Amino acid sequence: MKFTTRFFLLSLVLLSAASSARASDPATIEAAKKEGSLMIYNSMTPSQMQLIINAFRAKYPFVEVKVYRAVGERLLTKIFTEAQAGRHDFDVLQSGDTQAYFLKKKNLLAKYVSPEVKYLPKIFVDPDGYWAAMYSMPKVIGYNTRMVKRSEVPRTDEELLNPKWKGKIATDHTKPEPFFWIMQRMGHEKGLVYLKKLAAQDMRFYAGLSLLTSLLAAGEFPLGLYTYLHSVEEAKSKGAPVEWVAQDQVFTKFQPVSVAAKALHPNVAKLYVDFGLSVEGQKLIASMGRVPVRTGVPTNIAGLDKLNFVIDDLSWVEDYNKNYELFRSTFGVDAK
Repeated sequence: MKFTTRFFLLSLVLLSAASSARASDPATIEAAKKEGSLMIYNSMTPSQMQLIINAFRAKYPFVEVKVYRAVGERLLTKIFTEAQAGRHDFDVLQSGDTQAYFLKKKNLLAKYVSPEVKYLPKIFVDPDGYWAAMYSMPKVIGYNTRMVKRSEVPRTDEELLNPKWKGKIATDHTKPEPFFWIMQRMGHEKGLVYLKKLAAQDMRFYAGLSLLTSLLAAGEFPLGLYTYLHSVEEAKSKGAPVEWVAQDQVFTKFQPVSVAAKALHPNVAKLYVDFGLSVEGQKLIASMGRVPVRTGVPTNIAGLDKLNFVIDDLSWVEDYNKNYELFRSTFGVDAK
């Protein structure tokens, strides 16, 4: 039975890879040869971004790739400023889901449905065709294995309210999206009541999930709430005494990839999107310790296929300052 299952999965991956190899339209490739250049605006770790670029250029050596990196509001400001000046310098956006949300609303992204999206779960594909996720960033509960047993780690909203965890839970106050999602899921009033109870647990706040995971590994606290799964996996691979557990619904952020509405090199941009979502691109993502979104791509992360990923509708970003102030006042956070 094991052999049969493995053979089936191997066949699925091979068929998927064969499909991926011929996914990009030959006409698009020919047009891309005439364009010969690509500008990517992104927020990915530079060393990882370079690995993707190297692999893309190995497949399409006729493309010269340039990259501009910025995160969050800084990236949005650059794009909006350029657009107001009549400049449209980027061909591809590869950044956070909130950036894609705003740029879609401002008509700065082009509709492009890659032939690869049929291999992605629907939640990671824009229903209007303006973006598809390149990788996901699931939020989990990290814990220090020297300080707490796996069987003791709280997994539900109610278990997090157990008095035994008072003062022992830490999270990143600069990324409060999971708390906004709780209010969406429970409803504003019930969600706010729950968050006030959670705030009474005297949570500890740190700026940055990398710092949070490092302090968790160092034993500064036993639980890291809503830290990135891949951050815990990376620390664990280096020998840190950390592990993670998932809630029934795993809130996840993700990094979409999109073609710019007025891309100077639209055909090369399409090739890049296709590559990022292909078996080859997704295997590369997995090799970095990131969480690929494509179905059937193997990873070293045990139990990943059993997680129930959920995302929010991002409506809270329309009034981020107001929502953050509510979060700040509820939890007594001093600053962003």
